[in-house]
Amino acid sequence: MAFRIDSKKIARNTLTLYVRQAVTMLIAFFTVRVTLEQLGVEDYGLNNLVGSIVSMFSFVNGSMGTAVQRFYSYEIGRENTVKLKRVFGTGLYLHSLVTIVTLLLAEVFAVFFLERMNIPSERLWAAQIVFQVSVATLCIGIITVPYSALLRAREMFAQTAMVEIVQALLRLGVLYLLIVMPFDKLVMLSLLNFGVSFAGVAAFVVMAKKFEETHSGPLRDKELVKEMLKFVSMLLFTVLASLANTQGVIMLINLFFGLAINAAYAVAVQVQQAVNNFVVNFKSSMVPQIMASYGAGDLNSMHRLIDFGTKITFLLLLMVTLPIVFSTQWILELWLKTPPQYASKLVALTLISVNITSFTYFHYQGVHASGKIVKQQMWMTGTYLTSILIIFLFFEMGLNFYYAIIVNMLMGGLQACINIFFARKYLNYSIVRFVKKILLPSVVTGFAAVVCILKVLTITEIEPIRFVYVIISDLVVVPVLSMVFLFEKTERTKIVDCMNHFIKRV
Repeated sequence: MAFRIDSKKIARNTLTLYVRQAVTMLIAFFTVRVTLEQLGVEDYGLNNLVGSIVSMFSFVNGSMGTAVQRFYSYEIGRENTVKLKRVFGTGLYLHSLVTIVTLLLAEVFAVFFLERMNIPSERLWAAQIVFQVSVATLCIGIITVPYSALLRAREMFAQTAMVEIVQALLRLGVLYLLIVMPFDKLVMLSLLNFGVSFAGVAAFVVMAKKFEETHSGPLRDKELVKEMLKFVSMLLFTVLASLANTQGVIMLINLFFGLAINAAYAVAVQVQQAVNNFVVNFKSSMVPQIMASYGAGDLNSMHRLIDFGTKITFLLLLMVTLPIVFSTQWILELWLKTPPQYASKLVALTLISVNITSFTYFHYQGVHASGKIVKQQMWMTGTYLTSILIIFLFFEMGLNFYYAIIVNMLMGGLQACINIFFARKYLNYSIVRFVKKILLPSVVTGFAAVVCILKVLTITEIEPIRFVYVIISDLVVVPVLSMVFLFEKTERTKIVDCMNHFIKRV
């Protein structure tokens, strides 16, 4: 079955997600400041403590949502409405079980552990209310994952983004009510935020109900339950191993080098997360079509989507990371005034690492589309655990803290090789194709861009002016070099068509 790649939809969805991110980030930044002013330091800390406790019970949720979306996208590609209904019903059944288990675990924690936390006795009643409201919010979110996952699989990004923007605006209204209402502010904040979250979830359910597959209740399909749980369990192993690696590096740095280096590393991680967030919207808009093309049995279209997505991701990351790498110290001083020592070098290394680990993201997702993820996830889990062991041994040998990122960078290269290997095995994806169409053109483009930026840096040493020159040259040079060396003729045509479509709509 031939699968039609909708490049305009991908471009439209990506743009919509970026608008959502910009609006919600600006509102979130303002919300944090006002919330802190209204609650005070102690209640603000208590609110975050309770929130972090509740979030511990939600680590399964992300993997479950990923699994359900994968099964949706696969059946959408096959245009199998009957199987879609079974997937939805089974997903609803599994999430109902997860909701019940989460609720029971949370209540056990509330009874036996919450009172033992370092919470002032006079605020314990408020902590109990906030905890119960947060648990209710979490449970409602879990039970409706099959609906929100379906909207992502159906590429309803514009509609879901609008709901999330409205939610962010409603949270501004919550801040106003927080200021004028005379009741306990911490309790009122939790109750009002619950109302906003419930409204958003209800909107997702209503939007999903327009699709025929949602017109059924929970379904205990033993075959699908077994298949989904196998998929989720393998994802969970990798997620937990990745978490162990992330937290393990922080603890090892603290153990061997102290809090000063911890602070520098924390800054580097914050920059890394910000850069990752810049490309995650594009990744999200590409994945449903990659999975649907596999479901349709059209591997050629899938390969083209993987290639195109990888190149666009590389282009976006290169455009973001180059100005930061070449002006790291100045940016950190502008942001933090007095950044921790060594932070600039750690930031540069982390950004190089981000480019490596993101390079085969769509190959990784392509293997997920096949459902044959057991061996891939075992290898990925092994790399995360091996990485933290090597870092520990290096620190024991007296090597410096930079090796924490260098080792993870090398492991990122190994993970890329693993993803390519399994893409070849399960998707019939050619390694030669990867080298010729993606790797070599990316190396040439990146090298040429670095040379051009280095030339620009010689113009002046006055940092604000120098940074402006770097930004301007980056915005011009990187796209031009990509059009010349990275993209093929058909891909260039797609990009130009999408740009023309966007300009006409504006």
